[in-house]
Amino acid sequence: MRASAASRATRWLLALSLCLGALPAVASDDVWPRVRAALFGERTFTLDESVLALDAPDRAEDAAMVPLALHVGPAGTALRTLWLIIDGNPSPVAGRFTLHDAIVGSIETRVRIERYTPVRAVGETSDGRLYMAEHFVRAAGGCSVPIGPADDGDVPLGSMRMRRVERADGQYKVELRIRHPNHSGLEVDLDSRGYIAADYLREVSVLQDGRPLLDAALDISISRNPYLRFGIASNARDIEVRVTDSRDRQFAARLSPGHAP
Repeated sequence: MRASAASRATRWLLALSLCLGALPAVASDDVWPRVRAALFGERTFTLDESVLALDAPDRAEDAAMVPLALHVGPAGTALRTLWLIIDGNPSPVAGRFTLHDAIVGSIETRVRIERYTPVRAVGETSDGRLYMAEHFVRAAGGCSVPIGPADDGDVPLGSMRMRRVERADGQYKVELRIRHPNHSGLEVDLDSRGYIAADYLREVSVLQDGRPLLDAALDISISRNPYLRFGIASNARDIEVRVTDSRDRQFAARLSPGHAP
């Protein structure tokens, strides 16, 4: 895959994580000011759920697979970039999503959460206005939970499947699942008792009928076998997905919404 805005964003996320350094054992109020200054400087935020809202559990059932949804409301059609920030994780910037004209509704995924922490969604409009939504989530150990045997059978690495879900308002969501271990680099192998090297998706590009739909720059916080659900135009016929992981392996698939590859 050629260098893209997503790849540049990914390298930038890595640089930011290195700049922030190791976090304390308990999430503190010092984390967000550092992340905010690095990403947004002194710019101000507006809290408005009609533009951007964040859906997250108060207490996670499984800290390694916490469901989150970033909702772009009817008043948020000008949002073009979304950040997902988890203050208490070893690398706080979990993802950066670039929205193109065809996307509608929300972005849903599952993440690891290492300690009790605020989770934030930040959105930027095409003219530079910033919006934020946040939720405090009680979860612990999601990034460093020991890993047992894989349960993926013989499914090849990088395999993708997709289905289309109709919403109550008549719009559609695409649910994309990608087979990948997404190791955080902090997990312990139960057999060897050693750490498993980091190995995670860092770029996902989605095209609809040949036009850019969504670009995602991801980090170690995304759960195993990454999952993305997002809104699309109801008449989408052809979805192309291109993926690059942290070891520069590349995967691609051409999928039809509503059908497995």
